[in-house]
Amino acid sequence: MKKPYKIILGVILLLIAIRIYLPYGIIRYVNQVLKDLPEYNGAITDVDLHLYKGAYSIDSLYIIKADSSVQVPFFAADRIDLSLQWSALFDGAIVGEIDMIHPQLNFVEAEDTTQSQYGEDVDWTKPLKELIPVQINRLGIDNGEIFFKNFQSRPKVDLYLNNLALQATNLTNASADQETLPSQLTVSATSIGSGKLTAEGRMNLLKKVPDMDIDVKFEQVDLTALNDFLQVYGKLDAERGMFNLYSEIVIDSSQLTGYVKPLIRNLKIVKWKEDKDEPLQLIWESVAGLILEIFENQKNDQFATKVPFKGDLTDPKTKVFPALWNIFSNAFIQAFDKKTDDTLNFSLEEKE
Repeated sequence: MKKPYKIILGVILLLIAIRIYLPYGIIRYVNQVLKDLPEYNGAITDVDLHLYKGAYSIDSLYIIKADSSVQVPFFAADRIDLSLQWSALFDGAIVGEIDMIHPQLNFVEAEDTTQSQYGEDVDWTKPLKELIPVQINRLGIDNGEIFFKNFQSRPKVDLYLNNLALQATNLTNASADQETLPSQLTVSATSIGSGKLTAEGRMNLLKKVPDMDIDVKFEQVDLTALNDFLQVYGKLDAERGMFNLYSEIVIDSSQLTGYVKPLIRNLKIVKWKEDKDEPLQLIWESVAGLILEIFENQKNDQFATKVPFKGDLTDPKTKVFPALWNIFSNAFIQAFDKKTDDTLNFSLEEKE
């Protein structure tokens, strides 16, 4: 065989060998990145390469709290696709996109802090930057789940959001929009008690403290499905009731303003038959039920308040007296509408 052909054959064999080795090398690299997480460990099982797309997929990723016997991982995902966003190349930007398939996030409450997990002490952007070396311009989530659990309480608490779908686009403003808030966010999910969560808004993540204008609606949650949570954290049981929540949140130049408006309809919290053998529990539920009945809007059979908050992001302050006034207003003056008020815009000025 002539020398030029040997060289070509050698190059081809070398490329084949690199292609065969690459998945194993990437698996080792990703597992090392996850192993180096402070207070947490993680691993993956497989990697699929798509060189022609400048992409790769991570299969069966999980992250667990180190030195702990927490029963569930902090984060897990069936698959994560990481790739270049080719559409952004037409705008002259080299950026990436991430799609998470069936990700799961587990928050765990426990009196023993070693058995709780919230992930608050970890900079999660660091491993993300190591896994994809370009800025992320689009994030998608399909069939996600978020849990809040307490394994040590009696009864145990298990709240969840599932069927979570999220799309966050133009995060790095790769399309060079001139808008003040160039990025768009949409979220939808269902919850325990058949609730429906939707959120939408716009953001500017290029600032050190991101600006944003987000509206949230959380509607038609059957309160009886939350009884384990209500029993543990409020010593209450709901015999019936429907929970709704509406919120507007604006962050402009590090200043936070907004409100949370919870609204409960057809509420009844005393369960006489079940609680008759627990007199102290029955007395407390009866008193709480009486208070709610006094401050309930009788015509609409609803209890609601609007809790405004305002301040910088390190010390958002809740206005207590307006919240109390809104309880009286809802009870005796006018019931709140079941919707966001549309009273806030990005300039932080409240509409008349």
